[in-house]
Amino acid sequence: MDESLDQRINSQTEMISAETLPNASKSIRNRRIRRNRTSKRKIFYIAAGVVVFLFVACGSFIGYYTWDQHTIVDGVKISGINVSNMTQSQAKIAANKEIDLLLNQTVKLTDGQHSNDVKLRDLGLSISADKALKDAYDLSRTGSIYHRIVAKMDAAKGVSFKFSSQWDDKKMQESLDKLFGQYNKPAIDATYKITNANTMLIEHEQTGLIYDVDALKSQIKAINYLNPVSELKVNFKEQQPKVTAAQLEGEKITGLLASYTTHFDPSQTARTENVQLAAKSLDMAVIKPGDILSFNNIVGERTVAGGYKDAYIIVNGKFIPGLAGGICQVSSTLYNTGLLADLSVVQRTNHDLAITYAPLGQDATVAYPDLDLKFRNNTGGYVLVRTRTTSNTLTIDLYGKVKPGQEVAITDTTESVVQPDEQRVVDKTLKHGESVVKQQGQPGYVVNSIRTVKLDGKVVSSEPLQKSVYKALPKIINIGP
Repeated sequence: MDESLDQRINSQTEMISAETLPNASKSIRNRRIRRNRTSKRKIFYIAAGVVVFLFVACGSFIGYYTWDQHTIVDGVKISGINVSNMTQSQAKIAANKEIDLLLNQTVKLTDGQHSNDVKLRDLGLSISADKALKDAYDLSRTGSIYHRIVAKMDAAKGVSFKFSSQWDDKKMQESLDKLFGQYNKPAIDATYKITNANTMLIEHEQTGLIYDVDALKSQIKAINYLNPVSELKVNFKEQQPKVTAAQLEGEKITGLLASYTTHFDPSQTARTENVQLAAKSLDMAVIKPGDILSFNNIVGERTVAGGYKDAYIIVNGKFIPGLAGGICQVSSTLYNTGLLADLSVVQRTNHDLAITYAPLGQDATVAYPDLDLKFRNNTGGYVLVRTRTTSNTLTIDLYGKVKPGQEVAITDTTESVVQPDEQRVVDKTLKHGESVVKQQGQPGYVVNSIRTVKLDGKVVSSEPLQKSVYKALPKIINIGP
């Protein structure tokens, strides 16, 4: 009976164990899952914390690394000066101090007999650190954060900027001339004197010896001011004259080119004195080959202080008193001489009214400074102007390089004649029926002129000259009322 009871108890126990076993396993699995989830959350939080820490640490590092302390970054030099971690003003002071030392360096200039120690600044050197300082300060301050970091890291390995420099050519020239110009023996050009026979007496040129300024300047500009040479050699060279006796021989005056004479009324004393004064100013003028013969430039301004007097002149088609009246006879005489010498006409203007001392079409009026008579010396040689007067004549001669067999002639053709108007003016001082000719009229003209040049009897050129147009001068008759 007891055995039976034990068996039943064991059997029930086995039945209970069989029933509870699946539930226990499930509970264990749930506990394991919960533990795994908790572990994963811990790992996530730890990882997240690490990431946040690294991000904050990296951001802090970047912020600190790129923080602008208003100084030049580490590793920067300017022409050998370490300006790392300096402010702009500190770097400028350091640079200027170095520049001052560089400019005060001396170089010996010697020609073998004379030596001078000269500072580079006195030779025209100037040095500036402005651009280098700006570039150095801007380093790692532009661009993205990445580029700024890279630039700063690269700079830490070492980066160098250079001063900028330039030479003042004018200052250098002045310094060198002061030092060595005194030893120059400049070339002397061949010269000439005009003889009483209106020829040229030629004196020979002399070769000079001067220091070679261009070569010396090139040597100086090649100096490395960071490590300059101690001495430069100054060489002298020959200087050739610009004008040689051989040139003058080929351009010298050989004889009379042309001559022309006009007449004047000696009773008009003021006018006569003006003619003589202007002629005297022209006398002995020499025009170089290719240069311009200008009446106004040679004679100059006509003034009372210069001795000129009032005499009749032509203004706006009328004869009126004016200073230096009569000098147009001198310019007209010169015009005719220049035409016959076959000089090239550059500027010429005829009078408003026809004049009597030169043929129609062959006069030239002048008024200082703009109304001028100009020729170009196209003879290939020097031209000498000679003037002479008598009691009633003016003659102008031109001497120069004569072309044997050359003849020049001027022909004038009147294209048209304009008859003068007759004007009657009531004059209350006259009686009724009385009349007085107040002004004799004269015709106006249009004249064409041609210059013909012959060589050994053959025509080599026929040149139309400027057309001359003269106004008619009205006849004025005063009549009684």
